[in-house]
Order: sequence, then structure tokens, then C-alpha cells
Amino acid sequence: MIKTVDQYLESLDDGRQIWCLGEKVADVRTHPTLSSIVRTACMDYVLPNHPDFRDLFVTTDAEGENINFLLTSPKSAEDLIRRRECYINGVRSGGGVMVHCMGADALAAFSVAAQVMDRELGTEYTERVERYRKYLQKNDLAITGAITDVKGDRSLHPSQQKQHQDYYLRIVDRQKEGIVVRGAKVHISSTPCANEALCLPCRTHGETDKEYALAFAIPLNSPGVKLLAVEPVSRTYGEEGEFDYPSTSAKQPTECLIIFDDVFVPWERVFMCGEWQYSRNLAYAFASYHRLFGTCKMIGKLEIITGAAGLLAEYNGVENVSHIRKKLAWMAMITESVALLGKSACLDPVTEFGMDVVMPNRMAINAAKYTFASNFHQMCQNLQDIAGGLAATVPTFRDWSNPDIRPYIEKYLSAKNGVSTEDRIRAVRLAKDMTCNFYQIDTIHGEGSMAAQEMFLYGSADWKKLKSAAKRSAHIDGWQDDPVYGKLPLQKDYVHPKMPPFDESYKSIPLTVK
Repeated sequence: MIKTVDQYLESLDDGRQIWCLGEKVADVRTHPTLSSIVRTACMDYVLPNHPDFRDLFVTTDAEGENINFLLTSPKSAEDLIRRRECYINGVRSGGGVMVHCMGADALAAFSVAAQVMDRELGTEYTERVERYRKYLQKNDLAITGAITDVKGDRSLHPSQQKQHQDYYLRIVDRQKEGIVVRGAKVHISSTPCANEALCLPCRTHGETDKEYALAFAIPLNSPGVKLLAVEPVSRTYGEEGEFDYPSTSAKQPTECLIIFDDVFVPWERVFMCGEWQYSRNLAYAFASYHRLFGTCKMIGKLEIITGAAGLLAEYNGVENVSHIRKKLAWMAMITESVALLGKSACLDPVTEFGMDVVMPNRMAINAAKYTFASNFHQMCQNLQDIAGGLAATVPTFRDWSNPDIRPYIEKYLSAKNGVSTEDRIRAVRLAKDMTCNFYQIDTIHGEGSMAAQEMFLYGSADWKKLKSAAKRSAHIDGWQDDPVYGKLPLQKDYVHPKMPPFDESYKSIPLTVK
């Protein structure tokens, strides 16, 4: 089914245990802070019901019933491209497919790991995953992916922790009907506005940590699940929020610390239970899928930042200054590079573990994520430079709304003729909002830190091929069996009969030049 916005909102009245700023939240839909993120998440249900986007977001299942495309399993490059288009349009709409990104990426990763385990261990996880997928499709549920553990002492493995054993989510009991889990997940986006959390490991586990190698799905109103929402980025809402914090006021707070206080999970919702050898498959698959979303999220963010820089260059009357144009050209290049690398990852997908489910090309998708993460601070600096010092001291909505001082703001904070003072102030407020610490930290660490991208990029590189290229050029044996360089013809094998033999040709060259 495809839910309406009203049906989605009704589903959030489920008695969940959630706190924000130290206070128990009675209803996420009416809470002054949490309601803003719920309103943003509603776009996940607006777009599939919108005539201009229905064909993109809606597909049919085997019975011919309409379902959300993001809840299907990607089987081809075309599926990945369509998934990407859903994400990009969601982000550009201001919604960001908030309750169909991490969850959909986790669901896709479940399929990858399940197929590998079934093939090699004879388990039946794929059947469970597909039954759960159909349940999500039939009910059009809002889902999030719970991946990052709180970790504790990061120099120690999960089972070696000194304070306690629950820094990583783990199995504490196996029962006839299911398992009991304990631990916590942190930085989990969209939790306040999701129906279910899909949990999986954030790292590869060894045999001694097999109790931490688990994957499952759980309703967020389950007994023992407690949600601690992060503090808001800003505390102004409505018209004032739109003026002072045009971007962040509508996107906060999305993250939660999720506590699993001995939570029971029935077997039909368990998709990994101690198979530590396959925790790598699950973590790597999720990372590949979620970095696809990360690049799509950044396309919208980078377009706004680059556009704001161009707009403020125009409003300040400096759009034709050479060093400003140089900054704008660089910003446009980074924005387009991220988009093209993300698209390339979809057009050249991989079935790395040998299943029928395709994943984004790991090298391309990690290169895309690394490109925007490593350049984001410079993007912010360029925007702040072009905006000028006013980005630090720009008046607020309450200043602008005061009739006693507004005439002075109108007079002295105007700039280029033909541009209204209000438009200039709104653009400056956008620059200030988009370059605040929230975006800088989220951009660097969201979907994995830059160190994680470096690890994936190093691991994804075809070092045998690269070293074969060097060996062939340096005339060092060992490149001949490489599938790429070993097939290439050698120049010395194709010397014309009238030319001296390759190995003798040097003799025709004088050893000294007079």
C-alpha cells in the first residue's frame, strides 16, 4: 500500500518511550521540537502521492499492489539509478526521504548478507528478510537503520570492554521464540519519526565477539526500547525559524540514542544471530548502499551552498570579480563531481558477494563521499568569504519585525540596486545557517568518517592491476598473468623487419655525444 500523510501521522501515536531535552515526550507529532522533524518526514509520504513523482516512487509487487519503490531490492543498474533519483528528489524537496533512506539501505544489506549465509551455511535468512520486506511494503512503514554502536573504549573489542559488556548491541539470551538483546545505538537519524529500526553491526566482529554479530528489526514502541532525542540545532520555529534558520529549523532533531534494555526480538525478525564470519558482509554492504544516499543528500546540500554563494555574489555586486568567479567555479566543480561520481557508482554496480542483488560500485561511491567530505570546509569558507562579515552579525527576524529599527536595517544593510534588503538578509541568514557546526560535523562524519572512506578506497583499489602496470613498465616479471596488463601486446614483439631487433637497437646509438 501507499500511505497518505494522515495515515503516517496516525501510525506515530504508538506509545513509544522518548525523551527530548530531559523531558518525557507525550506525542512526537505535537512536541515543539520533534514535530518539526515529523513534518519534514511527511514528505516521504507526500512525494509517492504527488502526480509528478508517483511514477518514480511507486511500483507494484507480485500481486499488483502499489508499494514504495525504496522498499524493493535493487537488482540492476537501472534500479540503483532509480533509487538515486528518489533520494535526490526527496532531498531537494526538503524532506530528504528521511524514513526511507537508512532503513532502505539496511534492508538491502540484509538481503546481501542473507543470501551469502544461506548459500554457505544452509540458513534460511533470505526467506525471513523477504517476508519482513513484504510486511514493510504492505504497511508502508517508516523505517530507520540503527548501525552505530556507542563503542566505549575504542582500543578494545566489544567483549574486552572493562566498564561493561554492553557498549555494542549484543545477544544476552536465546529463547524458543526469539532472542533478548541489550546495548545501545547512537546517532540514529530519523528515529523520532520512524515506525521501526533495522539493527546491524557497525564493524566486523571476530569469533570471540560472536554475540555482537546480530541483525534484526524491531518496532520502536517495543518494551525495553528507550529513545533519547538530541538537542535541537535551533529553538526558533514557524516564521521566525524560517527567517533565522531557514534550513536547520526544519530538520531537527533527527538523531536519537536508542537504548535496548533487554528487548525481546522474535525469530522471524532476526536476520543474523552469531554468524560472526559474515558481519563484514553486512557492514560493508550497508556502507555501500548508505554512501549512495549520502552522496544524494550532499547533492542537495552542495547545490544550496553553491547557489547561495552565487546569489550573494550577485546581491553584493561582486559576481564579476575574478577571484569571486574562481571560487564559484571551484564550488560548481565540486558539486558536479559529487553528482557524477555517485551516478557512476550506480551505472557500474557490483555483485561483490555473488548474489543477484547489486550494490553501488565501492570505489566510485567512496570517492564521491570523500570528495565532498574533504572539500566541505573549503566550500563553507568560500561561502562565508563571499557573504562577507555580515554572516556573523546579520540581524534576526525579531530585529527585522520591529518597526522602530527596521527602517535603519532597510537603509544600511541594502547593497546592490534592485535587490531588496530583506532578500539579501534572508540569503545571508541561509549562508550562516548552512555553514554552522551542525552541517560541518554531519558532513564529515555522516555515512562514515573520512577515515572509513580511506579504508574502503584502499581496500577497493585493484592493487594487483596497479602493481602489474608498474612492473610491466619497469620490466619486472609478475605482470604477465594480470587479466588487464597481461593481455596487452608488447612493443618489442611488433618491430618492423627492416628495423634492428629490439634488444640490439641501442647499439646503433652512440654512447657519447660530441
